[in-house]
Amino acid sequence: MGKKINIIARCSAFCLVFALVFTQMTQMYIRRDDETNEIHAFYGEEENTVDVLCVGSSPLLRGVSPMLMYRDHGFTGYVRASALQAPSVTYGLLEESLNYQSPQVVILGCDNLFQNYDYAEREGDLRRALDGMKLSGYKWRIIREVTEADERQTELSYIFPLLRYHERWKEVNLAEVETEPLMQHSFKKGHVYLRQAEPQAYPENFMEPTGETVAFDESALEYTKKSIALCKERDIEVVILHLPKMSWTYEMSQALEEFAQEQGVAYVDLDREEIRNEIGLDPETEYYDQGHVNLAGSVKVTAWLGEYLKEHYDLPDHRGDENYAQWDADLAQYLEVSGVS
Repeated sequence: MGKKINIIARCSAFCLVFALVFTQMTQMYIRRDDETNEIHAFYGEEENTVDVLCVGSSPLLRGVSPMLMYRDHGFTGYVRASALQAPSVTYGLLEESLNYQSPQVVILGCDNLFQNYDYAEREGDLRRALDGMKLSGYKWRIIREVTEADERQTELSYIFPLLRYHERWKEVNLAEVETEPLMQHSFKKGHVYLRQAEPQAYPENFMEPTGETVAFDESALEYTKKSIALCKERDIEVVILHLPKMSWTYEMSQALEEFAQEQGVAYVDLDREEIRNEIGLDPETEYYDQGHVNLAGSVKVTAWLGEYLKEHYDLPDHRGDENYAQWDADLAQYLEVSGVS
């Protein structure tokens, strides 16, 4: 009996040591970036303190600053976005997020409704989002869908990223590497801004009717419908938001507006001429590329969006509330680091 207990104890100790080493090695080798960190830092927000939640692709990530909306209006927000975010990931992030927060408004970036998402081609983009998520049923469902669509990707490699990143030992100097866990708290609240400016020009006849035929991707459409239905179940207002993007067309905008009307939710297109003029973006200095504004552009986009949300929704003003003192500290850090005045 004593010998059996001893064997069990040794096996348990080995498993514990193995798990600790495996976790440490994962922290050393995982390809970590700002998007992954910001998605993970969401867990560090005090529960039920986020008034506006944004989920979707990189235009949200680059273009919307929750901290500036807090500065100007006092309501709180967080952006859980990533480059070329798959509709299944958007839904999974939303579903998971609502276990931690009870926002009054959810903003959905739905440009991907017109794209057929190829899981095999977009593994890097998938991992930017999924590596930042805690292991849960929500994450597991996305992983299953991805791996069923692409046999080269495995469930274990998403659960234990080291199995995917182990070959990075060739790139890492073990004498110099410092392990660092994923970010626990973000003063940017998901806003990963870009400072560079690349002069752009709107295409000829931008946002004018051309008669082109556009169609939604069926999978993306179903996930977007599920996202809207989930919000309605929780009595959360939904805004489908399109951010500045020079490859956007009049027909896409019309199709998305009709979809929003069918779903009974708001639709806001920042590329519509009247709104574009109100925002006043300078394509020469306030775009990073044709699909994303830079930091200066995000200041203007956020200013317009903040006014829109204030006008259309009864959002609270937490400024001066001692329960939101961390937001004041985060705002001071955000302004100092970003240089926004």
